[in-house]
Parts: sequence; structure tokens; C-alpha cells
Amino acid sequence: MAAHKPTIHTCDDWINITLPDWEAVLAAQIAFSTGDHWIEIVSGLDSIAVQFDPALASPDDAVNMVRYQLDRAAPASGKSSNSLIIPVCYGEQLAPDRDHVARKLGIAVEALPSWHASKMQRVAMLGFMPGFAYLESTESCPAVGRLANPRQLVAAGSIGIIGRQSCIYSFDSPGGWPIIGRTPLRLFDPSKIQPALLSAGDTVRFESISKNAFDNWPLEAEE
Repeated sequence: MAAHKPTIHTCDDWINITLPDWEAVLAAQIAFSTGDHWIEIVSGLDSIAVQFDPALASPDDAVNMVRYQLDRAAPASGKSSNSLIIPVCYGEQLAPDRDHVARKLGIAVEALPSWHASKMQRVAMLGFMPGFAYLESTESCPAVGRLANPRQLVAAGSIGIIGRQSCIYSFDSPGGWPIIGRTPLRLFDPSKIQPALLSAGDTVRFESISKNAFDNWPLEAEE
């Protein structure tokens, strides 16, 4: 990563680093996770922020440490620390926008589940709300775009897609992503040591399940 000169901005006890792409963010995240220099590390689609303790390091010293770790960050291998299969019901009752999305993609509605499930996804970042995952396909695909009129309520577990990017809603909330299915898995459980099911850098594949399997999904299987 030494050949790239990232943009570094300091604000109070936070340092924000803008990077060229997701692979660079993942490499930086791995580099910053070594040692105990940072209180918190928050990654985005093309940036990463680290928090330092001003009682232990001045802003200049913290920036120097950021540059040092970035210069020695190894290129991301493309492999994640975790790989998950997410069950999804693509049935009409849980996929209000499947016809719209299929038309945008130029495929038959019946082919949408297999098309989406065939795409390897990687978690680019968490945001919007606890456990809400933004995913990016490793393959290009046609743009779908957001809904012209966002919904007041999108159910937890809903799978949204705007093209190469997908998302999974972790809680009931308003939202503007076209919805093509829903998973019975809980994306965020505060009772667990690791509350969020997904983390930045994870790889995900979706697996189509029936409405009956969705309705009877054993939550204890997630423990």
C-alpha cells in the first residue's frame, strides 16, 4: 500500500483515511488490528477511521503511526476471516420488488433466486443501524437503483439490491432499497458476545429456501 498516498484527516481523537477501494480498506483494517494502538476501528466502502487516546499519543504521533502501519499493510488476499451462507426466501410475500428487479436485470422472475444466490458477496461495511450489512458482489451486474418512493417500513431480515450492491436490514425500519427476499436469521443480537452476525470482510452466499422453511426456521440453530 506504500505506492498509494491516502488522504488523512484528523478531528479531535479520530483519524479518517480515504483509500482507493475496498481491498485497500480491508488491508488497512487488518494492519490496524495488530497491536493495541487504536481504541476503535471503523471501516467504510472506501475509507477507514481509527480512534486514538490523546492521553497516550498526540495527533501528530497518531498520524505517524497510521502512515507507518499503512506503509506496511499487505495487499488483501481477497479471502475473508469468515464465510457464511445466508438462507433467503425469495417468495412473493417477502419479495415485494422482485418483478421490478427482474425487469431491471433482464431476467425472468423465476430465475431471480438462482441468479442472486449464485453471486459471491463480501461485506463491505456495517452502517445505518446496528448489524445492517452493505454487501458488494464480486461480479458486475446491471444497475437497479433505489425506489422512487421509499417505504415507511421494511421488515428485519429483508434483502435489498441496487445492482452490484446488496444489503440486509437488521431491524424493522424505513428504507429505499428494492426488496427481493428475506432471511430468517437475526442480523443483530445484543445478548451475544459478538452481537452482529456479519463483519466487514466476511464473504456471503445466499441460499434459496421455501416459505415453509422460512416460517419454521429454528432460531436455536443460530446459537
